[in-house]
Amino acid sequence: MREDEKIKITVDIYGHQYRMVGKASASHLRSVAHYVDEKMRHIANGNARLDTAKIAVLSAVNIADEFFQLKKEYEELLRILEEEEKRKE
Repeated sequence: MREDEKIKITVDIYGHQYRMVGKASASHLRSVAHYVDEKMRHIANGNARLDTAKIAVLSAVNIADEFFQLKKEYEELLRILEEEEKRKE
């Protein structure tokens, strides 16, 4: 596969078919879609009255929260590594 070549696959998220296009591998794209599908189903199971749009927004908020938590942890680890490197100098 060429570097600029895009992968195109169809995935199922919360009962709807979506065409995904990206430079990542097909398995990566499927994993991302599966993760979103699981998040939506988890939120829907706890909130039977929510419509699909609200489930999607709440899923996005949850995923964004996870991202920011991981980013914070990553930045903290980088800070610790930098301090260790300075101590070694």
